[in-house]
Amino acid sequence: MQIQISKAPGQKVLELGGGSAPNPATDCNVDVRACKDASGKQTVNFTADFNEILPIGNSEWDCVLSVFAIEHIAYPNTKQFVGEVFRVLKPGGRAIIVMPNTESQLKWILDHPDGWDDKPMFESASCNLFGDQQHGEREGDKNYGYDSHKAYFNPQIAFEM
Repeated sequence: MQIQISKAPGQKVLELGGGSAPNPATDCNVDVRACKDASGKQTVNFTADFNEILPIGNSEWDCVLSVFAIEHIAYPNTKQFVGEVFRVLKPGGRAIIVMPNTESQLKWILDHPDGWDDKPMFESASCNLFGDQQHGEREGDKNYGYDSHKAYFNPQIAFEM
């Protein structure tokens, strides 16, 4: 998923969790692990633990983008993460946080009791709800391990956050 971002000259966009395919409009991509694109080029400017205070100064960025990263943060820390996004934004800056709608995912599972994509229900539903991101195993990073979704979101929760 790529979001088109319009920015005026001189505006800076920070991406949190862009991984190996950061948005082309971003000036800085911060992720929890070092990532490379298909050609082997480093795509992350620096790494940070999204469960902690971000090592970024206050009011530095015109826009912060985070696409499908917040659900990988331990649920007790998601409000802190959103607070960090707003802390690093300049006054009047834009925050774009894209997250899954767990209620819609559950409805999809209930509507497809036999599974999908040639996978049985257990595998299909588990992948849909918890993700299929075995970064550590695939990328040789034994410290990263298996990454799964750790928080429940729906439109009301997103609005309240």
